[in-house]
Amino acid sequence: MTTLAHQAETLKLARLLHTAPEQLDFVGRLDAAEVRALRERATAALFDGDRHLFHRVAAATKLLPAPIAALIAEKALGPLLCARVAGLLPPERAVDIAKRLHTRFLADVCLELDPRHVRELIAQMPVKRIVEVAHELAARREYITMARFVDVLPEAAMRATLDALQDDETLLRIGFFVENPAQLSAVIQMLSEHRLSRLIRVSVEGAAELWGEALALINAIDAPQRRLMAGLAAALDAPVLERMIGLTHEAELWTALLPVVAEMDDAARARLTRLQSLNEDAVLAAMLRAVDAANLWPQLLPLVSRMDATLQQRAVRVAEQQDAALLQRLDQALRRLAAGA
Repeated sequence: MTTLAHQAETLKLARLLHTAPEQLDFVGRLDAAEVRALRERATAALFDGDRHLFHRVAAATKLLPAPIAALIAEKALGPLLCARVAGLLPPERAVDIAKRLHTRFLADVCLELDPRHVRELIAQMPVKRIVEVAHELAARREYITMARFVDVLPEAAMRATLDALQDDETLLRIGFFVENPAQLSAVIQMLSEHRLSRLIRVSVEGAAELWGEALALINAIDAPQRRLMAGLAAALDAPVLERMIGLTHEAELWTALLPVVAEMDDAARARLTRLQSLNEDAVLAAMLRAVDAANLWPQLLPLVSRMDATLQQRAVRVAEQQDAALLQRLDQALRRLAAGA
């Protein structure tokens, strides 16, 4: 999960600085929490700088009729300056102007906004207008920007947006960048089990990186929603599960998958152990190495408990080919399992 979290934070920082992630190689020396702290400080610096000038623009805007202010905003001020001024206007005034802006321009403004500074404005925006802008941002694949608004959208606007955005890949990519786990859990609660099952299937059958993003999402939400998602994943048909294991192996995502598997019921875990891919030596070896490196033996035990004797013995043989310490820890885990620990 650390790798996925670091990737998300690096992409967010690159978006904030209007640069390519490849230009931020130096953040590779930082952990995800440090990259997030750096991004938050950069955000504060960008939005607080020259604040007195933005106050002057906001004061001048108050003197103009809303239609004229909207025209000047689009033709003269531009999206960056409008974004800085938006939070300094009375919310009712800002909404009155925003309703008159073209959708494409309003989407441009959203790219430059810090949603935390305009909560009241967003709360008063017509839901229909919010949905229109969401469609525009989704069409541009501005997933990071959309994720930043998830934390501040009122429930009615969130539900309307979820209903309007029927592309499951879009929702997955937005979810990967949402920062508040509680809000992410709330969004999951708004979706039907059918929609959630669709999201999981798309994450497995779509672009390779989607599965990692889906795992990051599942691991971030509250336990009840996590158990629901784990159960829905386990209920997918065998070919999809085989691809799921294959993607996990290829992208080295075992430390993200095993906590999800631990949330499944016994029947689901037994079904996983019968998959051909999970009976391959290379897959078992990679899984055991990842478990050992991250000390995830407790998360592995629920899966091991549903393995038949043949597969458990195969896992032991594979462990013997790694190193003595790993084999010893696997043996200890198996003893705890036998003792009912």
